[in-house]
This record gives sequence, structure tokens and C-alpha cells, in this order.
Amino acid sequence: MSDETLDDGQAVDQAHRVIGEIAREADEPLAVDIDPDRTRETSTTGFARMRTDWRPGESAEILGIVQQAQGIIHRTFPDAYLIMNELWWLVREPVVDTTTGEVSTNVFGWPEWQKLPSGAYQEDYAKLTAREKEDFLLRITTGLMEWEQKASTSWLVAMLAKGRWEEAMATGFIAPSGRVTVDERTQRGRVFAAEDRYHAIFRAAVSRSAEQLVRSLERLGQRLKDSLTA
Repeated sequence: MSDETLDDGQAVDQAHRVIGEIAREADEPLAVDIDPDRTRETSTTGFARMRTDWRPGESAEILGIVQQAQGIIHRTFPDAYLIMNELWWLVREPVVDTTTGEVSTNVFGWPEWQKLPSGAYQEDYAKLTAREKEDFLLRITTGLMEWEQKASTSWLVAMLAKGRWEEAMATGFIAPSGRVTVDERTQRGRVFAAEDRYHAIFRAAVSRSAEQLVRSLERLGQRLKDSLTA
């Protein structure tokens, strides 16, 4: 149907179908069906041209976007990070600048912690007393309700951003007048909604981070609870 032209009325119905397909692309696994003859021709040469890193300048841009997303999470859940860092201060060893003797901190101002050669953090939860475990467990369990609500709000923002992107895509798809092919409308819709699409992706990533943070806190609370009853 890519070569079929649409009038203005048909474009409206077709826009909903195309937008639905594009919206599902990010959630569906990539399935590639390559002809066996073509596979034999390119099996030894394709990988030589495969790019495994960002283009020049993209790496710094992506890092900046990631840090922006992380910054939103830190500003949304400051009490959660405070609890975790107070706990880690008791069970981990901070990274200390050998020149100044000061504790090294990350971009968000929290201490950096020493790691083992394996990459795991060097920590010993046996250092915690029963009273300290009970205190952290209480603070986590009482904070979960508010953190879950904040995570739900992040999800709502992501859904609103997705809705705005879909509306922009539909506007760009329907905008051309006269008989325009589906492929032409789809391309114009993508270009028109590109900024909204990346904003929706960004907000979805923030929402996922908020959800995972709450789950991590739940697991931490359960770990403390199990250690008290062991």
C-alpha cells in the first residue's frame, strides 16, 4: 500500500494505523529475514563495516542526555538517595583523594565508593547493628508510598509526552493536501514529529528509571528485613 495515494479523508484513517505501527517499533524485537544467497555473499564482509561506537560528537551529546535524565531522578527522589548513601557510608568505603584527603564525589555530590576488581562494590552489611537495620527498614517502608506516587507521576508524564508525539505525527501525516502516497505522508509525519518523538523517548527513560529505583528500594528493604529475622 506504500504506492497508493490517499485523499484527505482516507489520510485520517491511515494516520492512526501508521502511528500505531511506529509506536510499537521500539517495543518489538528486531526480526530480520535475509535470503540465504545474500547471506552467503555478505557473511564475511558485512561485519567489517559495522559501526560499534557513536559518531564523532555524539558520545558527549548522549552522555549529556543521560546525565539530564539521572539529574531528574536525583531531584525527584532526594530522600531516597539520602537514605541509601547513609546506609552505604556504614557498609562501604569511600574513595578518598590521596592528595587532598577529601572524599571523592560524583556529579550529583554523593560520595564515590570503592569497588572490587570484579567491579562490585566493596561492602560488608555485617557492620550494621540490629538497631541500624531497623531504622533504615522503617525509613524505607514509610517512604515507599511517596516514592511509588512519584514514579507513577513520571509514568503519567511519559504517557503525555507519547500522546503529544502521536498527535504531532498525525498532524504531519495528514497535513499534505491532495493525493499523496502513504510513504510520503509517513516520511513527512516523522520529520514533523521528530522533536516530540525524542522527547517522548527521554520521558519514557526517566519513567523507567523511577520505576527501577523504587524496585531497588523495595529489594533493599526486603534484604534488611531478612537479615533481622535470620
